[in-house]
Amino acid sequence: MKVAFDLSGYRNRLAKEIKKQMAEEQTARLLEYAPKMLNLAYSERTFQNDTFNLADSYVWVVYYNGIPQGSGYLWNNRIATQDANFHHTEINGRSIASTFITRYVPNTKGWEVVWAATAPYSTYIESGTSSGRFYVITSIYDKIVSDFKGNAKVSKFINY
Repeated sequence: MKVAFDLSGYRNRLAKEIKKQMAEEQTARLLEYAPKMLNLAYSERTFQNDTFNLADSYVWVVYYNGIPQGSGYLWNNRIATQDANFHHTEINGRSIASTFITRYVPNTKGWEVVWAATAPYSTYIESGTSSGRFYVITSIYDKIVSDFKGNAKVSKFINY
């Protein structure tokens, strides 16, 4: 008597389960990593806080296959006690960061981690003013590149 087993369904199911578990573990690592890098960027900033709205606009988001897996800010609560004024517009940093989380559209399959200082004047400070160029968030770029050792595409964007 000859007995044969068809394990193809089992292999496929096992492969899917392993891939799912690996994705969950990698996501967990990125959810731990992202706020650390945001805090590092803030600790390395070279600007002075006037209203703390820029600091309140710092945000991180981890996406997997286009779906947010987690997000956060520098602090649990808004620190600024008043809005900043930028070109005759009131700026609430925490509100802008929250809007960013809901409106940003990731452009990669797999994982995408985004760190941002979303107050509109952050780009002016980062790119340079008459007072000089200040680090807002880009100081972490080299650290992130080093941490991933070529195993990830790392991009830096300053929206002008």
